[in-house]
Amino acid sequence: MTISSTPRTVRQPFIARMGRWPHEGHCGPVFERLVSAALAAALLSLSSPLALAQTAAPTAAPQTQHAPVHRATPPRAASAGSAADASERPVLPRLIAIAPPDDDDAIPRFALYAARDIEQLGLQFPAQAANGTSGSTDTEVVVTMSLRDSATARMRDFSRQHMNEPMTMIVDGVEMITATIRSELGGKFQLQMPKEKARLLFQRVLAKAGPAT
Repeated sequence: MTISSTPRTVRQPFIARMGRWPHEGHCGPVFERLVSAALAAALLSLSSPLALAQTAAPTAAPQTQHAPVHRATPPRAASAGSAADASERPVLPRLIAIAPPDDDDAIPRFALYAARDIEQLGLQFPAQAANGTSGSTDTEVVVTMSLRDSATARMRDFSRQHMNEPMTMIVDGVEMITATIRSELGGKFQLQMPKEKARLLFQRVLAKAGPAT
């Protein structure tokens, strides 16, 4: 179009010319469809990141939060020192003193030397019976004896050879006890013997122990 106040022709905007195209050649509808498709594609490309961002969260599988499961905790086992009863401890072999027979010379003898063979001695009194009286006579005590390695091997072999036979134990040349072997003896066993013999045994061992004791 030409404006009378200006000598030149002013070009109309593209959108204004687009409005006249339906009357010029009847190509307006086709062009409008192309423009609409182009605009839709542009809008889709511009809005797709936002749309994806908005729709991604709802479509994602929600994470299921499980409540913490409380499992029953088994009770802790009692410690060996607190739970173990004295009655459950291993029972040591015991030699119980008997009166020596008349043919004492025929009884096998086992000799020990206090300083070389005996490692430890312990003393305890016999257990009390249910009625309050002692399980044995008041004249007896129980001595726990621990031997060194060399004496342990000799005692084991001796007890195997003379199982269920009487034997006499000698310490430093003095007869301490005569008893019947009922089980294999090793490095630790007990002697149930009269108090006088137990006192003599401790005296012999202490005398050989040296001034440090």
